Amino acid sequence: MEYLEITKDLWSYLKEAKRPLVIYGTGDGADKIINELENRSLGDLVRGIFASPGFVREGRVFRGFEVESFESICARLSDFIVLVAFGSPLPDVLSYVYSIEEKYELYAPDVPVCGGEVFDMEFVQRNEERLEKVYSRLADDASRKCFRSLVNYKLSGRLDYLRACEVTPDEADSLLGPFSKNTSFIDLGAYRGDTLLRFTGMFPGFISATAVEPERHSFKKLTECASAFSIRVTCVNALISDECGKATLTDSRGRGTRAAKVNTGREIDKVTVDSFEDSANAGFIKFDVEGSELAAIEGARNTISRLKPQMKIACYHKSADLFEIPEKVFEIRDDYRIYMRHTPCIPGWDVDYYFL
Repeated sequence: MEYLEITKDLWSYLKEAKRPLVIYGTGDGADKIINELENRSLGDLVRGIFASPGFVREGRVFRGFEVESFESICARLSDFIVLVAFGSPLPDVLSYVYSIEEKYELYAPDVPVCGGEVFDMEFVQRNEERLEKVYSRLADDASRKCFRSLVNYKLSGRLDYLRACEVTPDEADSLLGPFSKNTSFIDLGAYRGDTLLRFTGMFPGFISATAVEPERHSFKKLTECASAFSIRVTCVNALISDECGKATLTDSRGRGTRAAKVNTGREIDKVTVDSFEDSANAGFIKFDVEGSELAAIEGARNTISRLKPQMKIACYHKSADLFEIPEKVFEIRDDYRIYMRHTPCIPGWDVDYYFL
């Protein structure tokens, strides 16, 4: 692959370097990174865990380590590599991470948000042909730069690759539109109504919208938000899928609200885009459904085939999203133009394909 600059992935580099590792952050991201290090026999290199200023509490322990301040880490260790283990798009958080990176060796390992294979060199080599095919379909230079940067970031964990392809949300979403009159917006993963507000504000011509959010606390906020709209907004507390029915949902409040594989949590409806009233005249569909994008696309097969709506689809939840999402869309309709954009965030989240 001509765009591949990295010849050794981060995990291989850490294995060769054999230097102490300190983890920045606690929670799910830290668990995933430490688990991956242990799977690769690198767990013994972890020598400490630290939190952001204001989040250090006396006696707090994570994975057997006292959660320290970064200053405490620096006083205790003379040589180490920092691994960022949480996600954030907040400017002040990004600035703090970059300030550490200026003085210390720092990486943000790419581990899948929703599980599955890690994007390492073996994964790239095994899927080279599929990655190349998607790259060849990208519609502009900015998309190709984004794809190149993202692949090299995922392999290396280096933040300079992410910064190289960042654009603002307004710049990214300027790809969308214009939309025909009498069309509807379908918002999959509507959260508390933030994207509903954003896109109906950007494109005031929508005649209606359907907003889907499975997490019940966020759904309550979504319905409050939707009540203020002048157009009809249908809020759906359900899990978007490739079929209608029932599922069991974990009761999570963050990224990763997904159907459970065991019967714990609450029962919830499963719905498809094709089952919505607004699918009859959908002009724009936004997909950000925590790793269920492929099922959601399949559940919109008839709508996509018939209407060819513009689509914004998150492609960062699983390693294979980079090629499986375009493959799924092109299986339904092969006449889309495809773009890719990344807005500021550490690690490589907030990456979307735009099908126009």
